[in-house]
Amino acid sequence: MISDAQLILGFSRHLTAYSVSAVHAELETLRFAGQVYEMAWRLRNAQISSAERVRAIGIDAKIGPLDLDRYVLPAMEQLGWAQCDRQPDGGLVSVAAFVPPNAELLGATDRLLDMLLVTPTQRAALKIMRATSIQPLERQAALQAGSGHGDEPAVRALGCLITINLVREVQSDDGRAVVFNPNIWVGDAEVVTAALRTEDARVQREVGALIEEVMASPGIPEEHVKSTEQRWIDFAVSAGLVERSQVVATSDKKLLFTPHLHRDPFGTDPRDPSGHIRQLVGSMIYASTFASWKLNSPGAFLHVLIRDGEAGRHERIAEDYAMLETAGIIEVVGDGRHARMRLLQAEVAEQALTVLDARGNTAGGENTTLAGIGEQRSYNHLERERAQVATAVVLDDADSRRFMSALRDTTARRNF
Repeated sequence: MISDAQLILGFSRHLTAYSVSAVHAELETLRFAGQVYEMAWRLRNAQISSAERVRAIGIDAKIGPLDLDRYVLPAMEQLGWAQCDRQPDGGLVSVAAFVPPNAELLGATDRLLDMLLVTPTQRAALKIMRATSIQPLERQAALQAGSGHGDEPAVRALGCLITINLVREVQSDDGRAVVFNPNIWVGDAEVVTAALRTEDARVQREVGALIEEVMASPGIPEEHVKSTEQRWIDFAVSAGLVERSQVVATSDKKLLFTPHLHRDPFGTDPRDPSGHIRQLVGSMIYASTFASWKLNSPGAFLHVLIRDGEAGRHERIAEDYAMLETAGIIEVVGDGRHARMRLLQAEVAEQALTVLDARGNTAGGENTTLAGIGEQRSYNHLERERAQVATAVVLDDADSRRFMSALRDTTARRNF
């Protein structure tokens, strides 16, 4: 299933690539809600962080100190995800994180949206995006999906989504318009044909229910489907909306899949809602492939980090690793030759190790330190890259040193 939390976080990252415009302003509250989720995923398991560390993480997440201090952190406090320690004049001293597990985070979107007074247009945008991600739809059917908050907000929402390239509109030969999510449904002609074949409301309902069931259980045996009848399964397969494979054995079994298996509405992996698994894998692959001091065994290093909770003891660790630390995946403790990396998000590291194992990157080697990762300064999530509008600003070495100075918590200031 595509959760509201994934839609909101993806929206926020996508919109950071655009200059402020009427559309940007129309969806501003969704962008802010995404920033709340961004900080929640980065701060979880961090216990207490200094104001400097939190602001450095916010800057890396494209959240300015003013927005962070006045809006994002108070929202997290209201949700019970953080507690801010402030000076008498209101200045931020530190932040204690109480971020719940992923499942609870993903289920908290209604509270967050209600708290932020999300507009009818913004709610309609979420519903239209989900509907056009599940299956391509004829334009009126897409508007109907968002009309629960009014016809005019639905029309406005669809226009906004088309403008920022999260929904594509294509004209069929007979003049009817078809809308769909271009990050999931590819091949305009086939998509148009499939959408028009499901134009009837009953067909959309039956096929949509089937697709959601298959999304939730990729590879589900056809005989286990409970959401619809066999004829609708056959129809969805013939329309190209569901893929069917067959295991030939003593008793042949047919298995169902959807194009959503490895894509969400922003073209990313739905099993990694925060994007941190992909970021850690990318960091390891970069260090083993392009760094001036190559990491020969990224999988072996991750294995040690997961097993012991810490790794390193190298002077470079006290100076580098901004990308992984601002993501909230690790934190650096100690300094000088005693500096080491402490793992904060074990489940992220475990999933990343699974990916590296599949690539054959677990074997040990001579260099199992992470010196090469020190060259990595920042990371642009796929949602932003797909927007293809704005260009990320690259920090020079002096900026990076100032950035890391703000990020680093000294041992004396830690307050666990």
